Amino acid sequence: MRIVVAGGGTGGHFFPAVAVIKELIRNGDKVLYIGTERGIEYRKSELIPCEKQFINVSGVSGKTPLKMLKGGFSILSSTVKVISMIKRFKPERILIFGGYVSIPVGFAAKFAGVPLVIHEQNSIPGKTNKLLSNFARKILIANSYCLKFFPEGILTGNPLREEILKCKLSKSYARSILNLDKEKFTILVFGGSQGALFLNKIVPEALKNFENKSSIQVIHVSGEGKENSLQEKYDRLGIKALVIPFTEEPWLLYRSTDVAISRSGALALSELCYFGIPSIFIPYPYAVDDHQYYNAKPVAEKNGCFLVRQTEIDGKGLANLLKKLYTDETLRSSFSSIMKSFAIPDATLKVVRETENAGS
Repeated sequence: MRIVVAGGGTGGHFFPAVAVIKELIRNGDKVLYIGTERGIEYRKSELIPCEKQFINVSGVSGKTPLKMLKGGFSILSSTVKVISMIKRFKPERILIFGGYVSIPVGFAAKFAGVPLVIHEQNSIPGKTNKLLSNFARKILIANSYCLKFFPEGILTGNPLREEILKCKLSKSYARSILNLDKEKFTILVFGGSQGALFLNKIVPEALKNFENKSSIQVIHVSGEGKENSLQEKYDRLGIKALVIPFTEEPWLLYRSTDVAISRSGALALSELCYFGIPSIFIPYPYAVDDHQYYNAKPVAEKNGCFLVRQTEIDGKGLANLLKKLYTDETLRSSFSSIMKSFAIPDATLKVVRETENAGS
């Protein structure tokens, strides 16, 4: 079967797409990937194991009239380009994972009469998927909360990279690879593929007055260009820390971790649930429709994590939550079990099956 896969911009759209592409190829399918020239997919194109094409497209939401006009023209011209790609490749299915590229690819699928499958990673779908859902053959969702918007949605979960699914490293060995202390209580700070300035500021502030500094260590994914100043902060506090701008091997970080402080983007949430890491989620407050908050809400409602809004937390409050997790092994165990109950390890296989069967 010939299948077009599109999606990107951020790691949350890109990495699930790559996971599915690899499984489609294992099934003998021929795949064409379409992404944008501005997203993570272009910078990490070597991770895409199939034919790939990149287009220059932007969105139109929330911009000035002139920029909206330019955005509309960009979508129109990109749709024409994608239609040409489709005519050449002759796909039998088109699967989209979100990001700006999904708009022209979805429109092109409608124009070409190719069955369209949407995968929505977040709890609340964006405007693009709401629009494209009107002519999609199937809507696949990663979060049960999304059924409120797509009652016909099929719960598949969020596809995870095979390296994550196959990672069986012990905690001590993973820490040794990262040159971390094998015994210290380890805190992972993760703001997504682009980092989070708020977490970069509040976590050192919270740890400044932490009573047991000598018994903890931090893994902090800072975002590009923020690592050096952040490393200096931890050094001044006397806290052992590994500060990195980005990681292509998150499974090493997860396997090294005791607790996490994280944004609640769809991919980070899915990965933390898979590893059952007790977590404090501080959603990105400017996410469209506050979807990061609602991504984690089902877990919080089961008492499986701490979920706090950015406007409701300061260094002292975060320190108190960390102290609870640090001192209460029973709480950590409970959080871990509940987090794991939300994991869907076979999400990739489900997405592949539903996509291949979308024409029937």
